[in-house]
Amino acid sequence: MHSIVKQLETVFREQWDSDALTDYSSGVTYKYGDVAIRICYFHMLFESLGIKPGDKVAICGKNSCNWAISMLAILTYHAVAVPLLPDYSKQQLKMLCEHCGAKFMIASHRLANLWPEGECPMYMIDVEDLLAMTPSRFTDDVEDKALALFAKRYPNGFTKDILHYKEEQPDDLMILSYTSGSTGNPKGVMLPWRSLQSNMQFAEGAFPRESGQRLFLILPLAHMYGYALDFLHGILKGAHLFILTQSPVPQVVLKAFDEIKPAYLLSVPLVLEKIFNIRVIPILQKPFVKVMMKVPVVRILMYQRIRHQLMKALGGNIYEVMMGGAALNKEIEKILHKIKFPFTIGYGMTECGPMITYSDWKEHRLGSCGKAVVNMEVKVNSNDPQHEPGEIVTRGINSMLGYYKNADATAATIDENGWLHTGDLGTIDQDGFIYVRGRKKNMLLGSNGQNIYPEEAEEQVVSYSIFEECVVVQRQKKLVGLVYVSDAVLQKIGKKREELDLEAIRKEVNLHLPNYCQLSMLEQRTEEFQKTPKKSIRRYLYQ
Repeated sequence: MHSIVKQLETVFREQWDSDALTDYSSGVTYKYGDVAIRICYFHMLFESLGIKPGDKVAICGKNSCNWAISMLAILTYHAVAVPLLPDYSKQQLKMLCEHCGAKFMIASHRLANLWPEGECPMYMIDVEDLLAMTPSRFTDDVEDKALALFAKRYPNGFTKDILHYKEEQPDDLMILSYTSGSTGNPKGVMLPWRSLQSNMQFAEGAFPRESGQRLFLILPLAHMYGYALDFLHGILKGAHLFILTQSPVPQVVLKAFDEIKPAYLLSVPLVLEKIFNIRVIPILQKPFVKVMMKVPVVRILMYQRIRHQLMKALGGNIYEVMMGGAALNKEIEKILHKIKFPFTIGYGMTECGPMITYSDWKEHRLGSCGKAVVNMEVKVNSNDPQHEPGEIVTRGINSMLGYYKNADATAATIDENGWLHTGDLGTIDQDGFIYVRGRKKNMLLGSNGQNIYPEEAEEQVVSYSIFEECVVVQRQKKLVGLVYVSDAVLQKIGKKREELDLEAIRKEVNLHLPNYCQLSMLEQRTEEFQKTPKKSIRRYLYQ
């Protein structure tokens, strides 16, 4: 495995005059040389403040070039990066900063008053313009000191010829990433450099990127999925990264695809599902198409047309769309598979920085999330792993060091043989392809002793009804679907919430569910389910 910071050193030198980062909304672009110079200034700033390698530096803000530059500065200084999701409440952010003992925070201006005036325990700087914020102990004097140090050390300016970074040690702590807490309080995942080195080795084989290649980043950079495979690997390969600085609404994303024409796309299923519903569903719902799809020869031609429409919507230059972070709608997956659309589904978790399994789209098997990636082992703890679901466990170089200041949680997750217990249930076929069934903690026991995976029923509710969200719970050994539909959808179909025929919807959904997973009732909610910053439903709140 190769040193990440040494690769950064090389790419900055070789791509000094090439475009590196662009904020898609504003069009502001930084060349690799610009990024390297700003990183150098950050290093002077850290040094002026007495921040040392190994100290924690928190970063909290929406995706932007400044976020990316700040993160690269933290890494090349060998401080420990603590990426915090901007969706956390102020109270949660304050708690996490205190928990990790951050010495410095790069954050949105809205967080300037996290602590009462004069009580801020760390230095803070505004990620939106990289200027000092108040209240904090950060003053203009510190910035002046950093600029003076920069001028003294580089009187003739900072050039690529003097660029030098110290190589990292594989087992040193690189990133402290807090999980979103869908089942309770967030835990700090300690990821060593070797984990990201290994993930970069995986990405090198999976995504053969090139310098100058245009990539469109729509995933939150504070998530390990977007951070490692989109941002970090893209920079290491000298690509030009276009960063979406707002929510990935279909209209904005489709316009960007047409302009950027990215070579790869990493996404969560929801984004592709929305695009599919806009560009494909209208075609399939035409009466003429429904009739003609019954004719084999015409069906093949229609599949080709649908594939062309979808590829065109993504810019026409996509080699592969890799999805992760959630399950893809099964009906949409079947159609994508039939039309030979270049998609695949990966599987991972923050604790593995993030990759566990993957397969190229040409090898993708319907319903699976691929095979173990390089440097990782995967198995299913079951008496019959091919047919009887069991917990998915993994071990290898990608695995975390443990949870920060939480030995009990670490011991409960990583066993004495080094196997990391994912908490997910699944099966594995004879060729090593993994099929995720659901979360171990979510599994319910039916009245006849049958294991029930609520995710299976929830997916069918969303697929075969107007409801956008569903949580299946068990009451007196019966399954109840808690459901929610937004006012926007109700307005579109011209109905009020109380006019929905829940019983008819329940019967329709049950037609697509096995006998042991039948819903006894649907219970409508008037508000969305509470979610974590990563948009996972906090299931433990609902019974």
